[in-house]
Amino acid sequence: MKRLLHISLLLFACAMGAVAQEIDFINNEVNHIIMNGDDWGDMRRSLKNSKSWTGGKWQVVQIGDSHIQPGIMTAQVRWKMQDKWGNGGRGLIAALNLARTNEPRDYYLKSSDRVKESSRLLSRTWTTEIGLTGVAVRWDSAFTQLSIRAKEEGDEFSSVTLLHAPHGGYETAMVGGEVLVAKALSAWASRIDLKHTVDTITMGVPCKSDFYGAIITNGKTGVMAHAIGNNGATYGTYLKVPQFAEQMKVLNPHLIIISLGTNEAFGNLSGVEDNIHRLVTNLRKAMPGAHILLTTPMECRRKTSRQVAQQVKVGGGKRRKAHYKTVYKTVTSYAANANIVRVRDIIMTYGRNHKIPVWDLYTVAGGYGASGKWVSAGLMNPNDHLHQLEAGYELQGMLLADALMKELTK
Repeated sequence: MKRLLHISLLLFACAMGAVAQEIDFINNEVNHIIMNGDDWGDMRRSLKNSKSWTGGKWQVVQIGDSHIQPGIMTAQVRWKMQDKWGNGGRGLIAALNLARTNEPRDYYLKSSDRVKESSRLLSRTWTTEIGLTGVAVRWDSAFTQLSIRAKEEGDEFSSVTLLHAPHGGYETAMVGGEVLVAKALSAWASRIDLKHTVDTITMGVPCKSDFYGAIITNGKTGVMAHAIGNNGATYGTYLKVPQFAEQMKVLNPHLIIISLGTNEAFGNLSGVEDNIHRLVTNLRKAMPGAHILLTTPMECRRKTSRQVAQQVKVGGGKRRKAHYKTVYKTVTSYAANANIVRVRDIIMTYGRNHKIPVWDLYTVAGGYGASGKWVSAGLMNPNDHLHQLEAGYELQGMLLADALMKELTK
């Protein structure tokens, strides 16, 4: 059954690529990475030579907002690259469901004990220490049973790296009645090497500090693509995560993709460029060997509501004279958010001035007026004209994957 599912997913990905070629408002001719003077030759060479991969893994991290949190876009990149260079594992799985928010459907991460406190990146107040994944949970007890399952074929794992606040408490794990000792990879990460390769595991862990998620991987050489997505996120909100870039070093990325900007377009734009620069600077300082790719947001719409007065006939008949009363009806309409193109231009200019490559989704997706076309095509959510439907995120992921492959396989 799993093998059939995997085949169907590959066929679907191919079909989505064909669809992208046929949709007239998708600008396939400009679907490439604008390099802005950067040179990805070292990444191309490393992909051709698996011996140069640290730990046998070539890793991509995509940082974003609610467009990235479901993991659909990043999954397309992962499947495309793994199909060519091998499956290094599922990678990062955030404790999103434990923190009471939506998480990707291809894994689950559960605990036996009640979560006492949880925080999300956009919470008004944080009652826990927020970490790399943008969420954190704290349990009632100092010991819990963590259950992890990778649902897709090929994502079986033989190693679990627990991500947590730097106060210890994850030094061991009880698996099948045996105590396994963790290897500390950093102050925020403890790796447990399993005795066997599995797709599901329950492990008892002493959890004295806040928990962020895990990294599940196998013992094979291959590509890993991680998604760090949080609803409502901006460049500025990731700057609030303590030592965010330092924590990300555990992923050892070759390429960091930053897909933000949509939420900035619904606020004040005055600090956007500064926040881009600060986040990029932090990432470059912590991981000088990693390349960075910025992506622009595609067009979305603002919702406006207004009250429209209507005269309604009341009563009337043989003996009573009809009269009219005024009632008010709420009329909702959508208009393109003009700030999106402004944010797009800020990102494009920043990339050009700092020699950072950019993938211009705004133009690739159809530019001005694209949101209406995506809604009509069943790709964008008609209820908010902001988020994509699943097919829309799959299409965006395929477009990004194709652009990356063009540059990485030259």
